[in-house]
Amino acid sequence: MRKLSLQDLFPFPLDDFQLEATAALEQGQSVLVCAPTGSGKTVVAEYAIHLALAAGQRVFYTTPLKALSNQKFRDLGRTLGENHVGLLTGDISVNRDASVVVMTTEVFRNMLYGTTLGAVETNLKDVRCVILDEVHYMNDAQRGTVWEESIIYCPDSVQLIALSATVANPDEMSAWMTHVHGPTRLITSEHRPVPLRFHYFDGRNLSQLFRRTATEDHRPGVDRGTERRLRRGELQPDPDALVAVLAEQEMLPAIYFVFSRRGCDEAMLSSSHLQLLTAEEWDAVEAFVTRYVAEYPSAGEHPHLPYLFRGLAVHHAGLLPTWKVLVERLFQMGLVKVVFATETLAAGINMPARSTVLSSITKRGDAGMRTLTASEFLQMSGRAGRRGMDRVGHVTVVANPRQSRVDGQRLASAPPDPLGSQFTPTYGMVLNLLQRHTLEECEYLILRSFGQFLEERRVALRQAARTGRGRRRNRGLDASLQIPHHWRRFLALKQVLEHYEYVAENHPTPAGVTAASFRAEHELLIAEALFEGLLDGLSPSQMAAVATALVSEELRPSAWVNARPDSRTWDAIQDIIRLARGIRDTQRRCRIDVPTRVFSDSTGLAQLWAEEADWHDVMGQTNLDEGDVVRVLRRAMDLLEQIVHAPGLDPNLSSQARAAIRQINREPVREVL
Repeated sequence: MRKLSLQDLFPFPLDDFQLEATAALEQGQSVLVCAPTGSGKTVVAEYAIHLALAAGQRVFYTTPLKALSNQKFRDLGRTLGENHVGLLTGDISVNRDASVVVMTTEVFRNMLYGTTLGAVETNLKDVRCVILDEVHYMNDAQRGTVWEESIIYCPDSVQLIALSATVANPDEMSAWMTHVHGPTRLITSEHRPVPLRFHYFDGRNLSQLFRRTATEDHRPGVDRGTERRLRRGELQPDPDALVAVLAEQEMLPAIYFVFSRRGCDEAMLSSSHLQLLTAEEWDAVEAFVTRYVAEYPSAGEHPHLPYLFRGLAVHHAGLLPTWKVLVERLFQMGLVKVVFATETLAAGINMPARSTVLSSITKRGDAGMRTLTASEFLQMSGRAGRRGMDRVGHVTVVANPRQSRVDGQRLASAPPDPLGSQFTPTYGMVLNLLQRHTLEECEYLILRSFGQFLEERRVALRQAARTGRGRRRNRGLDASLQIPHHWRRFLALKQVLEHYEYVAENHPTPAGVTAASFRAEHELLIAEALFEGLLDGLSPSQMAAVATALVSEELRPSAWVNARPDSRTWDAIQDIIRLARGIRDTQRRCRIDVPTRVFSDSTGLAQLWAEEADWHDVMGQTNLDEGDVVRVLRRAMDLLEQIVHAPGLDPNLSSQARAAIRQINREPVREVL
């Protein structure tokens, strides 16, 4: 293979960590690259792709989010050619046999369930390397287990390129990857090509955050009585005052983080008197929006449309995906000067800015108000500073009576958080592993989690300390490791599956093979509903409603939905609720707790939309945000797609599920690529 020239591939000098990483890739090593946001980790991924293509091999590029996968698909298509790049995100499959396939990490994990221990089967044939972008998502409480499973199950013949933002314990992560996958080179950097300057805005003046004054702990003055009367958002300086200062000091474009959807909307409205675009930029916005609306008409009716012509936009999960993509593309073109966004925008979407603003360093969590973690602050602040465009990036902390300048200083200088383990066995994991491995092999895989590795390290260190103090005792590992927690959970899940006859003699039954094909919050409940015939004879719109009940989450307390499903659908949902109650009872006897609640609130909306109602009519039946309704419908579509392809089901079910997908998958619900 002809040696690739870094100079030909990258028209700029590489940093030391990039050179170290590319050298490791040439040697065939797996790598864990930990470096600040915006430091250029993508260069490492791009070089891995070029190495693979030069050798006639393939690459899988995984990301944590569908939106990020879509963006990476577009970016790679521009640089490599559209015919060389594919996309797999569960409900979308484009050019799946391409040389480079972008996918969500869940899709890759699902592929690995079809890989025999120690061997590579057809779905990984000719794959040289897998890029795990944003691997610090392992810390995500809901979905972090997917990254651990991907690393554990990935054959050691496949090179892993794990890219992470800065974390506190990269040595532990790389040691674990070496332990479960093979030699992994740790490459770290704390250098930012575009350094950050930190500022503090008190409502009138923008000053250095780390400026030392006699009143550095001063908070904006509000007496306690007033503070109790005002809403939290009213205690802060008006966003337009800061936006005006940033514009005056040429510190735009900016991402202005506000930790509520309503707060984002209000911040944009308060700034709407500002005109941040030139006449030429106004014309460019009009031209792009006209082309975009021709393909996605819902964007042309969006109430935020006028604000785009002032250089302002909002980005949060409550907005239509078609609108969010429009905002992202205009921002990338430099035509949105300020986007007011929730922290979800910091999760990887490529929207580089000259400045980031944090309206607060506290946010509401499950247990009330809490301070941002160091990693959350790093992730958001790291969006500032565009390599090759900005000499410095700017981060501004906005004053708040409940936080001081010192609080901001403390968070801005805090070290990053460590990576932890979110590994959790599920019914799907049990069925898929038992389908391909013996019980002993399953135990071997389960005990290779990052959490187990860290625990064994902790025990070993403690025993070594005891030995050093002359207190060595022949007691083996701690009691907590005699029957590790994850393995106990695995066995309890298996017991429930045996009760429902999905597993027999440590192997899935034919029904268990069907259940193993589902990827949802509760695979057992879905399988039971199907095998009990609760979806038999339903029309496509009725099936869409029932699928929604199987994947929906509980509505927030203030939400309401007026639309109700028809009686046939309602009866099926009530039968599923009874099934769920029985599963909960069985789980209780087996001492396992898997959330098994059924939420039917959104089912009427799903049935209405699947009956081809107008989008405005659907939204007139609820106060849910449009983005929330789209998300529920897409989750239902994802489950219906799984029913279409699940083995062992009645072909009539598959046919009706396919028809339901067609009726749901229309603008503005359909995916934007």
